[in-house]
Amino acid sequence: MLLDVETFRRRTKFELDQLVDDLQRETHRSTPAERAAWRASLPIFAEVVSHPSLRGFHLHVGGRGELMVEYKLPASPSWADVILLGRGPSGPAAVVVELKDWDIKNDRSGERECLVRRPHGEALHPSDQVKGYTEYCRRFHSAVQECEAEVAGCVFFTFASSADVYAAEPHGRLVERYPVFARNQVDMEERFPRYLAERLVEPDEAFAKKFHTGVYKQDRGFVKQISAAIKRPETSPFVLLDRQREGFELCMACVGRRLKPARPSAKTETGKSVIVIEGPPGSGKSVIAAHLWATLGADEQIAGSVVLTTTSSSQRTNWEEMFNRACGERSARGVVVAANQYNLGLNQSWLAKRRSEGTPCEIASWRENLKLFLADSPRLKCEDNAFAVSIVDEAHALIDPTVEDRQGMSASGWMLHAGPQAWHVVRASRVSIFLLDPDQSYRDNETTTVERIKAFAEEFGADFTRVSLSGSQFRCSGSVEYMNWVEHALSITRGTSGAERVRVSNAWLRERGGPYEFKVFDDPQALEDALRPKIADGHSARLIASYAREWKTGEALRPHSLPDAEKDFNIRFVRGGQPRSWARIWNYAPKQDYSLFIQAPAGSPAATDPLGEVGCPYVIRGFDFDYVGLLWFSDLVWRGDRWKVNLEHVHESAWRLTLSAARKKRAGAEEAVVERLKRGYRILLSRAMRGTYVWFEDQETRAKVVNLLEQPGT
Repeated sequence: MLLDVETFRRRTKFELDQLVDDLQRETHRSTPAERAAWRASLPIFAEVVSHPSLRGFHLHVGGRGELMVEYKLPASPSWADVILLGRGPSGPAAVVVELKDWDIKNDRSGERECLVRRPHGEALHPSDQVKGYTEYCRRFHSAVQECEAEVAGCVFFTFASSADVYAAEPHGRLVERYPVFARNQVDMEERFPRYLAERLVEPDEAFAKKFHTGVYKQDRGFVKQISAAIKRPETSPFVLLDRQREGFELCMACVGRRLKPARPSAKTETGKSVIVIEGPPGSGKSVIAAHLWATLGADEQIAGSVVLTTTSSSQRTNWEEMFNRACGERSARGVVVAANQYNLGLNQSWLAKRRSEGTPCEIASWRENLKLFLADSPRLKCEDNAFAVSIVDEAHALIDPTVEDRQGMSASGWMLHAGPQAWHVVRASRVSIFLLDPDQSYRDNETTTVERIKAFAEEFGADFTRVSLSGSQFRCSGSVEYMNWVEHALSITRGTSGAERVRVSNAWLRERGGPYEFKVFDDPQALEDALRPKIADGHSARLIASYAREWKTGEALRPHSLPDAEKDFNIRFVRGGQPRSWARIWNYAPKQDYSLFIQAPAGSPAATDPLGEVGCPYVIRGFDFDYVGLLWFSDLVWRGDRWKVNLEHVHESAWRLTLSAARKKRAGAEEAVVERLKRGYRILLSRAMRGTYVWFEDQETRAKVVNLLEQPGT
């Protein structure tokens, strides 16, 4: 929401409720807590920007200085509370202000620069939050780059009278660059106004409007820096081999034809290209994605932004952390764009307005919805051809709400009435690269298929290329035979015939005891005891399971310290005639930051104890470890001659439609849940590089798998 300072002051004084209503419509955030925070903090901030000391700098009552309230960063899910815009000593300038209406009297300095200790646990230091916003604007905002604008940032505690604890060590260096101000006379009348006045000396309405309509645009120099770090051979975890190299080169050829002229005077082709790279778990799709991004992002012949697109919170936060680690700068995360950001801007407020006017606007009429929205909205959040190249990893998780029998699916932040995500990726990209495994579609809303992507390519007149990585295996000690055995064990008959699969599977069984381990344990403690020495030897390891237990600790402030009875997993067993118990929580992910479990950065609980939590298929899909400990519960069980489901043991919240149909005993519904569970266990059984250790809750299921392991070779 773009306002001049005088309008902002007037509205906070006389129209506060209406202003808050407008902010709710603009941001689609309507909780009572959000509303209360706006009502409390905005009038206090208005006192600062109306202070007489700012008049000499032309940011005063009646002036034309601009500020933005609740500004959504381009192609990002993040919102900056306030951005003041104007002209600084050396040109256009912006100041990002994070408003915190916090009671901080019981807060303490953290152990790391970017973390503070609050009563409910560790939290990100607000100055580090502002640092992320300012760096993002510098690196990825078109107006900032084109105008060579200065970007600064600070924090204003609108409730607390002192923020000294936030400036204490080890936060001193961070706060020196991104200062904190509190609600006291000195800060509000002297320090804070002076800080703003030093950075904004006069209005600049043209820059304010340009910033308001700005789009995502990469700083190519910075992108080249990240690319070099990712491709550095001595440190890069991404190495291309065999079929990966073939897939990579085919993609590069397609991109070259579409985006790179043969000579400086030549013109590139017009139109679009769509590439699909298919491969099973461990075939190296993410390695290709990383190399494609690093190579294309550094290529100066390609005009426009090259982004890595993610399809889940787990995937996004982990890719962001990997780019951050490679480059050493948090803003490197800006090259990752969530699939939800490809929406034109269609939102619930627009939908409600249109419906109130008598227009139905159903999901099935998504194309017409887009036409109507385009007619209503001069400014789009994601324009056509906004990106030169979009590389979509785990593309099987893209949402297509138009699929039959999926009405009522959850949206995961996507506006269902905007239509299929893959369609929007193709629309917004000159080259779209989709990396996927159709057999890893796991949730109700993961409905995108290769056939649909091909249809979208044809609709846009794009050339279409399909690359297969079948037969490649870079996980599981490179054992294609092991993966075939997994699919045989789970009665997955995709691809080769059953007889051929058994023959190939037994080829792996004959070699058991080789470089890849598969071991079954009597209880979860024995499984953990076997993994501990692997970690001590420097190997990575995690505990994993399907959603056969409720996530009771998701909102807990300190879930690791809960009594065993209150944890998500509390398993009782008998060893040596003595009753024992073993307890764990689901993966700890405050604010859906699953990198804390996968990447285990310094200071995270998983860094302290990699086996202190349990990861689910959704979280670990796309990632691997040297060893995994699989807890095979009683959701998918072997009974007689087939796999069956115990619905009372299935707690996957993203299967609402599928589970509802199964519980109502609709024809084929229970079998559909079994197939979903098989996919989940296929994901779980294919995460390890060196070995999979398994404990079975159900004895008949254990006996079936052990029997398969003991089958003689053929």
